[in-house]
Amino acid sequence: MTEELTQALSRLRADVGAAVAPPAGAQLRRKAERRQRARRTATAVVAAVVVLAVLVGGGLIWRGGPSKTAPVPGGSSSPAPARTSPAATRPSKPVPARQIPQAPAAWAGVDWASATITLPAQDGCPSGTVTLRRQEFKGAADAIVGPTSWPRISIDPQQVVYGQLAADGQPEAVLRATCWPTAEDSGDGQGQLLVVRRDGATLRAAGWAGPRGGIYTDWWVDGGRLVMDVKPWHINWGYLPGAARAYRWTGQAFDEEDSGLPGLVSAVDLAPVAGLTGCPAVSLRFGDRQQVIVDGVTWDLTQPVMPDQLPHLVDLDGDGHRRLLVAISCGGAAFVAVLERQADGSFRAVDAVRPPAGTTVSNWSLANGVLTLATASGQEVRYTWNGEYFQR
Repeated sequence: MTEELTQALSRLRADVGAAVAPPAGAQLRRKAERRQRARRTATAVVAAVVVLAVLVGGGLIWRGGPSKTAPVPGGSSSPAPARTSPAATRPSKPVPARQIPQAPAAWAGVDWASATITLPAQDGCPSGTVTLRRQEFKGAADAIVGPTSWPRISIDPQQVVYGQLAADGQPEAVLRATCWPTAEDSGDGQGQLLVVRRDGATLRAAGWAGPRGGIYTDWWVDGGRLVMDVKPWHINWGYLPGAARAYRWTGQAFDEEDSGLPGLVSAVDLAPVAGLTGCPAVSLRFGDRQQVIVDGVTWDLTQPVMPDQLPHLVDLDGDGHRRLLVAISCGGAAFVAVLERQADGSFRAVDAVRPPAGTTVSNWSLANGVLTLATASGQEVRYTWNGEYFQR
């Protein structure tokens, strides 16, 4: 495979990732997208099939399990490493109790399903005083939407993060919200993070933060900054797994600044998880192509779902310290690695999880230290973080 073809396929993979409909995350968005897909023309469907065929033919979609090996530059093929015996078993350990974050006292009693919020002006979004209410909307029976006229806004209060972003000592609330410009709009590419302040009984949105239309899997407040694990959807800004974006309140708006988390572009030491992965114990550097060949073996960072809505920057212990959770494949073997960022910017593997024999990972989720791997066969396998590694 020539250098030019490799780069072209890499760009094609990114473009398709940005164009594919988002995976299930919130019932409201999912059902709205079904309506949009129903309106797509036959030409668009054919184009999608052609692109998918190109991707599969080019080996850019991770299918997992034994498969044809990825081609090696120069025309030779990359041998798949021999599948090792099942991952080494480790003793189960007591799982430390996790402290569940509670809403600050300043936010006690807020009912988001009936809240009245003053919103700033933004294109395609309502502004001024907006009262939310729970209603059937775009196929969802329990959406939280307002106002009754267009444009409208819907919010997702299932994941609200609190933290101090301004200099007044009061915590703000940050939650995901979507604007709906017209009745015909599907909400595609309209999601963002909304930062809300409370003054007594009054709720006022300080502003919007993050790339509009991104896929937000997690966000947190660190040192007065709003940091987010957000993935491209409609526009690819050069994202790499493990990259974060950070925003700071200026008094008038949220301005982006360097997050200090550029993604998985540094060296990765897999030696500590030798025997757990089914792959050689090596140190490698993926770079922005997300693929590298070491000793004739092709290693790939292609994640099992597109677009990538997987949680990558994860707090496993509930203490605010985040590690990188990412899928890695080598030839015919694939695993989910837990990587620790080192002082020099490199990564060291601290754990690896392989799906049960004969299965491949199609998705995963993480909640309160419990990792749920979904396999292509529909099976779900749960692993619990014990403070050192995942155990079943």
